Amino acid sequence: MQTFPKSRAGAVKLGIPLMILSFLAMGGFLYWLSTYEAPEVDEGMEDMAGEDGLNEVRFEDFVTGTQNYMGQEITLRLVEVSSTVGDRLFWTMLPGNNPYLMHISEEALADSVEVMGNLEVDITGSVLALSDSILDVWMEAGVLRSEGDRLQALFAVDKGDYFLIRRFEMEDEDESGDESGGSGESG
Repeated sequence: MQTFPKSRAGAVKLGIPLMILSFLAMGGFLYWLSTYEAPEVDEGMEDMAGEDGLNEVRFEDFVTGTQNYMGQEITLRLVEVSSTVGDRLFWTMLPGNNPYLMHISEEALADSVEVMGNLEVDITGSVLALSDSILDVWMEAGVLRSEGDRLQALFAVDKGDYFLIRRFEMEDEDESGDESGGSGESG
């Protein structure tokens, strides 16, 4: 059996053009990065600042891109409570029948608002990132009281964020009317 020496001449001939091509691709990418501008996320938020100086965002605008409001303190009006998870979490519905997780902070608990299904609430807070480690912290803190609660909240991890409620914005009693017959007196 006869063996032929392996020739590297073909590889050498392609080496220089491939090197030039890679430099051109890198240069094009760096040029694109230098001209790229992040999209504006302040659409409609400045004109809706409330009398308290809060950024009031229409719920319809919020649901189209929750992550656009990441880290900003905003007020949402008439957020419907679809269902609750324990005492400090509840779901609201986004378009396409997608649930979105809301978390009631310690300071919002002081507002003494009882959150139950089919209730509409006005809330102020911000959008924060959600991960498995946050669910673990919630389990340790007792926010999630059982593995079933954790499994429900785990569904929201796919969305990647949740809304942390820092306070409830209370409506005047004559505006809320008799929407919820058994809510009792509020102070």
